[in-house]
Amino acid sequence: SNVAGHILERKPMAPNAYALLQNLGGVLYRAHHEMLNAQSAGDVAVLSTSGQAGEGQYYTVPRIVLSYLVRHKICVLPHAYKAEHLADDAPEWVGGLANFLTERRVNEIGTALRALLSEEDLPEDHGLGMDEETGVAAVFHNMLVEEVHIHRVDGDEDSSVGGGGVVKSGASYVVIATKGDKFTAYGADGQKRGDYMVTADAGGANDFTIPTAM
Repeated sequence: SNVAGHILERKPMAPNAYALLQNLGGVLYRAHHEMLNAQSAGDVAVLSTSGQAGEGQYYTVPRIVLSYLVRHKICVLPHAYKAEHLADDAPEWVGGLANFLTERRVNEIGTALRALLSEEDLPEDHGLGMDEETGVAAVFHNMLVEEVHIHRVDGDEDSSVGGGGVVKSGASYVVIATKGDKFTAYGADGQKRGDYMVTADAGGANDFTIPTAM
């Protein structure tokens, strides 16, 4: 199946999610090539990217999608008719990016893909894809039969996280945080459903299950 093609077809139904993948293409390109520069000490041959004509300083959405699948041990075969597209999907480049992805970036890409495939777009203020590598993905999995609201706790104060922080029953929600950040989940009735603290280091991820009973 042409996975990347199916993603591209859903762009009109979930433009914010698609824009997140495009943004991550630039963010990951810069971060990846900064690392390669440091490793290669200026070896241009290592840094050259044979992306699509006029690609510029970013990775394409198909490469992001393929790298995500490879990261999850899914075998992919490039589906391209033009030489430059085939080069863009070359195993060494897709595999290299897959290995470079942090758990934080994997969760951001996964969030965009789920939105595109479900045709339920992300809110404009989703807060994902920021151009820094210090964040941690706090991933909340709602096992309740009701939706919950995630609040970021700062001392004695709490506030809604980006995108409203609403997690539907059976769904997951990703918030970019830093180690030590604290969150509280509230039910639709305003009752507390759980307290959570981020313990992962920069680039990592914490999975939090919102239980069915306190």
